[in-house]
Amino acid sequence: MSPRNGGRRIGAVDTTLRIVDALRELRGATVSELSEAVGVTPGTVHTHLQTLADHGIVVRDGSSYELGLHVVTLGEYVKHRSPLYQAAKQRVDELAAKTGECIHLFSRDEGKGFILYESYGQQAVGSRLHQRLREEPYQHLYCSAGGKAILAHMDPSEVNEILNQNGMERMTPQTITDRDELFAELETVRERGSALNDEELVRGQRAVGVVILDADERPMGAVSLSAPRSRLNGERFRETVPELLSETANLIELNIHTDRVDI
Repeated sequence: MSPRNGGRRIGAVDTTLRIVDALRELRGATVSELSEAVGVTPGTVHTHLQTLADHGIVVRDGSSYELGLHVVTLGEYVKHRSPLYQAAKQRVDELAAKTGECIHLFSRDEGKGFILYESYGQQAVGSRLHQRLREEPYQHLYCSAGGKAILAHMDPSEVNEILNQNGMERMTPQTITDRDELFAELETVRERGSALNDEELVRGQRAVGVVILDADERPMGAVSLSAPRSRLNGERFRETVPELLSETANLIELNIHTDRVDI
């Protein structure tokens, strides 16, 4: 993970966090594998792992190390303290039950996005894919419905900065990788009130996303629905689902705003 700013850094802490990131990316690793991945000596890696193990952050399985369950409690703590999660969870569950599909609560951190919460309806498919995506720390914003819904309500200069920093990798043949084309798409998203993902992130999968705004009209996140192309097409893709998501986003916004108003 790249530094977020040019401020002073503590080398030992930086090494520890890079080891943690490497354990996630490698899905467990030996001391020598971590040494190669992080670029420090095996002795240094072992010392950091011992410290992490003492705090329950990592566990040892034979010669390999894995992230420990204590990490789960940290993530749950952060998630449950999020005003967006608190306001949206019930509405996301309700929409998943109503549509039968997978509903995502999408948020952002710096120039990337991540799934804060998901709920699966009875017809939802791709649960393994969604699980893998959740395990990634961040996702690009330009090629997902939730991400485009957020970008459409950001200042163009900020969008340009994000694109300069992260690039526009082609994820599928349908991915928009031209900046001018993306900005034209974002203008359409603002006019239409919803963002469409037509197999731009995963082949065979479509999605619709609607932004969630705070009281100052700034994007807090987005709610989106994903489904196979065969089920998400025609009027359902361009009208029915966008309307359902807009209604859900509005209810989430009301929950957020009323929770912050003293009556």
